[in-house]
Amino acid sequence: MGKLHGQDSQRYKQIEILRPEIIKNAFQTSNRLKGIKIFHFGDSHIQGDRISGEIRSGLQKIGGNGGSGLIFPYALCRSVGPLGTTSNISGSYTWSSILKNPDHKRIGVMGYEITLQQGATFSMEFNDEFRGKTSAIFSIIIEGSSDSTSILLSIPGKLTQTKWLDKTVVQYTFETPESPKKIVFSTLRECSLWGIKFEQESGLVYQQCGVVGAQFTHLIPYQTEMVNLLKHDKPDLILFSYGTNESYSTLDSSSYEKKYIQFIQTIQHNLPKTALLITNAPDTRSNGKIPKSELIVNRALKRVADACAVSYYDLNLAMGGWGSSGVWKANACFSKDHLHFNKKGGVLIGQLMEHAILKACSFDSTLINDLEKKIEANFPLPEKESTNSAINPSQEKINYYIVQSGDSLTSIAKKLGKTVLELSSLNQLADPNQIKVGQKIRY
Repeated sequence: MGKLHGQDSQRYKQIEILRPEIIKNAFQTSNRLKGIKIFHFGDSHIQGDRISGEIRSGLQKIGGNGGSGLIFPYALCRSVGPLGTTSNISGSYTWSSILKNPDHKRIGVMGYEITLQQGATFSMEFNDEFRGKTSAIFSIIIEGSSDSTSILLSIPGKLTQTKWLDKTVVQYTFETPESPKKIVFSTLRECSLWGIKFEQESGLVYQQCGVVGAQFTHLIPYQTEMVNLLKHDKPDLILFSYGTNESYSTLDSSSYEKKYIQFIQTIQHNLPKTALLITNAPDTRSNGKIPKSELIVNRALKRVADACAVSYYDLNLAMGGWGSSGVWKANACFSKDHLHFNKKGGVLIGQLMEHAILKACSFDSTLINDLEKKIEANFPLPEKESTNSAINPSQEKINYYIVQSGDSLTSIAKKLGKTVLELSSLNQLADPNQIKVGQKIRY
């Protein structure tokens, strides 16, 4: 599974990717990750770009900065981001997402669309905080039913290519005299904006496709659109990081697994050379709530990865397993809601995932060792007992139950007058079903 590492071996356990050869084989034709394309689907943890941004930054130090792929003006859809941009629309428009789509609009890989009415003007300005990489050549993805041009560039530049990605989705590529600090275009007829992409000549591309509040099943109605775009981009690796929002809902794991497997198999059929990596839900406690389905969804995600023979990364266990979010919160790695990671926590989660990817590729040991040192220096430590406590910790009574043959955590909880969640949290059990005869259960 992994190895204990560092001065305090109880606080940092390296968790390796299962079936790492899949990723290694997908990357083997590249020269030190140059030219690699990675797409990262997920929820708010990914859209916020703290986790994905850290992975991007780390991998691009090796493979070169190929940019962040397609970007979208989330702020115009009552959401957040992307960082370092200011977007505006003059004229009438509406927006939809994979979570909210009353008019049944087509939606692409970014999970959002903006429908611009005829005569509307869109602008997106970039400042020094923008995490992507601009260039004088950029593309605008537009969805609309017309065969004629739908938009007109309002800054100096020329249209160099019109490429239809399917019957109603077109990619307009423009070239300007220099990398623009602001992109502006007007609409010649009603159409939907799916995103903007700065084209790069080389380097590793890492595109995040997160949607705030998303569960994996929200992707399913838009599978056709997403597959079509992915077939054009031909990514080398696709990550799916879902499970957090599912953790706080009632989950039919059998139905969930079946739908997830069908979706993954469709991707595999259409993109046979693309490596797929499923990560599970991190341990969180949204505003003090216990995620009742966290353990259930994480077991389901593992079974999906096994059934489809794709790579799998146990992020939850890398954090420390069930209940570890308390330690992360105590070490100032969460935002106030105890659901989203702050900058410190997001960077650390990103480093854990980057480390696992580099290990999967059997990459340069020096780079891996340097990354391990960064993780070790910042990994959350358990809170130390106060020396001023009225009770001496050495005198505090700790009760243990010894697991007997035929016991389950449910039966033990009933005997002790506890709940399964309480025992799982107190004992940091990643899987309550995996207890052994003779094991000590603290209560």
